[in-house]
Amino acid sequence: MNTSENKFSILSSNRIVKAFWTLNDEMKPAYKVTFVREIDASAMDRLRQNILRQTSVKPSYTAFVIKAAAMALQEHPYANRALLGFSFWKRFVQFNRFDITVAVERNVPNAESVVLAATILECDKKSLADLTCELVELSNATEDSNPRWRLFYSLLSKVPVFFSKWLIRLPRLFPSMWATHRGGACFVNSPAKYGIDFFIGDMLWPLTVTFGWVKERPIAIDGRVEARRTVPLGLIFDRRIMAGAPAARFFTRIAYILEHADEEIIM
Repeated sequence: MNTSENKFSILSSNRIVKAFWTLNDEMKPAYKVTFVREIDASAMDRLRQNILRQTSVKPSYTAFVIKAAAMALQEHPYANRALLGFSFWKRFVQFNRFDITVAVERNVPNAESVVLAATILECDKKSLADLTCELVELSNATEDSNPRWRLFYSLLSKVPVFFSKWLIRLPRLFPSMWATHRGGACFVNSPAKYGIDFFIGDMLWPLTVTFGWVKERPIAIDGRVEARRTVPLGLIFDRRIMAGAPAARFFTRIAYILEHADEEIIM
């Protein structure tokens, strides 16, 4: 008797999935360090309501995190760097703009792991309402409306897998290609909309700012325990780019901006 019959089945991996796996090969968790903290979301909520009344746009929490990260990068330029190039000749690259990349899920049949890494340009110059509207546009992006998604999907679906893998890896070797196809140093990601409190993981970018579900949690305020809306906030950074103390100053600044959003962020 075959006791293993019907206990499992082997699934085939299509070309899109196999090509997309290439990005996972670039992740180097040995170089990464993670900081985490929980912050009070009250100031963000107040500013969200003020902007909603004035513009009819309710800023997303992702927009807040993007804006805070861009402001912190302006003040701490040592964090706005990447280590790029061939293994025997890597160079520090200083980014002079504050472009931030976000993960945008795509509905690709039989390829649930595929996402679009979409870059929002010059985030320091955009308002929270502008960032929110751009995020909405990216979430609805199609091959016709978004050139990056059109190019990336073509690489995954139309180019032979061995060649697409090579092409997908190229940006980490050339600063100009990185800036064009992957943005700058910072990536913002959140699993909050799925009800996840927190995320810790490795990403391709030197910096990943991540946040979780905004909800009521017990928090100590002036010696009293209160229920307030809070958000878990995290920073995953490449230790080769900056040491722990500079990274902590950068992360603390992001947290401060968010906790004092109605004072720190100009609408």
